[in-house]
Amino acid sequence: MTELNLATIESAIREALEAIRPGTAGLGGDADLMQEADLDSIGVMDLVMEIEDRLDLSIPVETLAQAHTINGLRAGIAQLTGGAA
Repeated sequence: MTELNLATIESAIREALEAIRPGTAGLGGDADLMQEADLDSIGVMDLVMEIEDRLDLSIPVETLAQAHTINGLRAGIAQLTGGAA
């Protein structure tokens, strides 16, 4: 897998989140995705598919289960791709 830098990963997450939940661009990195972005389980899957398309990778379910925030998701993807968390 290609190593991605944190800025690229965070940008992809934020763009994907804004695509499925307009108005979420200003969320902090520690914002709870389920509560503050108002994502249900289908919304989370939509978010993951958007991120996967933007970064051209597959995100395992285990990475999602551990990531409840933008920062957590960014760190999980970075670890997955060999980038620095």
